[in-house]
Amino acid sequence: MALTLDPELAAALAPMATVLASLPPLAPNDPQALRDRVGGMLTARAATTPDISSIKRKDHTTTAPDGHTINIAEFRSETTPASNNEPSPAIFYIHGGGMILGSVDMFTPGIKQRVHSTGIPVFAVTYRLAPEFPDPIPVTDCFSGLQWLSTHAAEVGIDPAKIVIMGESAGGGLAAGTALMARDQGLSPPLRKQILIYPMLDDTNIEPIAGIEPYATWTSSYNLTGWTALLGKARGTNEVSPYAAPARAKDLSGLPETYIDCGQLDIFVHEDVQFAARLMAAGVQTELHIYPGQIHGFNAYAPEAQYAKSATENVKRAILTV
Repeated sequence: MALTLDPELAAALAPMATVLASLPPLAPNDPQALRDRVGGMLTARAATTPDISSIKRKDHTTTAPDGHTINIAEFRSETTPASNNEPSPAIFYIHGGGMILGSVDMFTPGIKQRVHSTGIPVFAVTYRLAPEFPDPIPVTDCFSGLQWLSTHAAEVGIDPAKIVIMGESAGGGLAAGTALMARDQGLSPPLRKQILIYPMLDDTNIEPIAGIEPYATWTSSYNLTGWTALLGKARGTNEVSPYAAPARAKDLSGLPETYIDCGQLDIFVHEDVQFAARLMAAGVQTELHIYPGQIHGFNAYAPEAQYAKSATENVKRAILTV
């Protein structure tokens, strides 16, 4: 039996199906065109999402090894301010965007919703994007932001032993790479957990997948564009660092407890399942969810659908059990 789109998701996508079908295909390796198309959609979605005014933003900065100033945006509920009381867990968040687009501003509505639902502050890092800033700059920026949060934990009222690193799509890949870097460089205390939402992990995943490509909102061609922007001529070779493409990591032992989820009709599904299996084989406590009939970004396209609600609740539980 062929893979099919979940009926609830199909109904939610119906109003935009005609528009999406009319869009001309993008040529591979044109990051600006991909930025314009996908970035425009993300910006429009953010602009039409109701704000949660009780969640406030405060910006912090740190410095990358090359001297670049990195911004870390703290999102915290007014009802749970930082104080001298018991330090709280924290989420260190890395936004998505295929390695080439996206910003904290584009993902602020989702960040605020997560703070609102969990009561846990989020610290969202602004990392530099490829191709202008290729590997290793994006993951190094993320690790610099994580080091800042760990070092300044007491100042912002969090427990450095309860930092959860989290990312979606490319942000999930960068979160996994940052977790590997944190392990290898001896971040102390170590990360408590990594939450990887349909993470982009494997630079060799550039061919259409039968049964999935017709439903792909992030296509194999888009994936080729993103990975080539990040890695250049090294993409697909043995020169690729596991910090850039965590599927390349030979040793996954010693990583934090891991949560991974992905839609069944997402081009990342096979690499995510394989990564989860390898984590378990390496002795890492791992939770994996594959949602039937769901596409990349399904929880954003149809947030009220049953599977999206289940995914949201599962992520919330994973956060609250640190």
